[in-house]
Amino acid sequence: MRIITTLALLLGLSFLLPVGVLAEELPTEYTVEMWNKDPDNKKRKMVFSEEIITVAPGAEVTWLATDKGHNVQLIDGPEGYDLPKKSKLSKDVTLTFDEPGVYVYVCTPHASMGMIGVVVVGEATEEAIAAVEDAKVRGKSKKKFKALVADLLLSTAV
Repeated sequence: MRIITTLALLLGLSFLLPVGVLAEELPTEYTVEMWNKDPDNKKRKMVFSEEIITVAPGAEVTWLATDKGHNVQLIDGPEGYDLPKKSKLSKDVTLTFDEPGVYVYVCTPHASMGMIGVVVVGEATEEAIAAVEDAKVRGKSKKKFKALVADLLLSTAV
């Protein structure tokens, strides 16, 4: 199990981790890049380097403004969570996620182009996923978000 967990984390496939993975096995620091084009797949435009990440409670996630013109805005999270203000354009930002749950974020200027991502803190439970399923997304982000939610739900069935 430890080898599978390590491989999933190294390959950026943390959303495939079984629900029972212990929090201490999850990363406490994570970096996501904001790209105009995916360097490995030029067809992917206006994207985050990772669409779903899973981190331990208390983890710091840093979004790097690798390309200019991007920011990060959390648009949904666990009930009662105070969403921080959106970050400034073309600036790196680091957020700490103390509360377990699922968080949805977008790049404000490119949200309608599908620039959306999810942070899972701790386990991706069905309840945590349901809490953000009604996140207000627009344009191409609607279809992409549905696919991300489906991936998360699949991971809870493992």
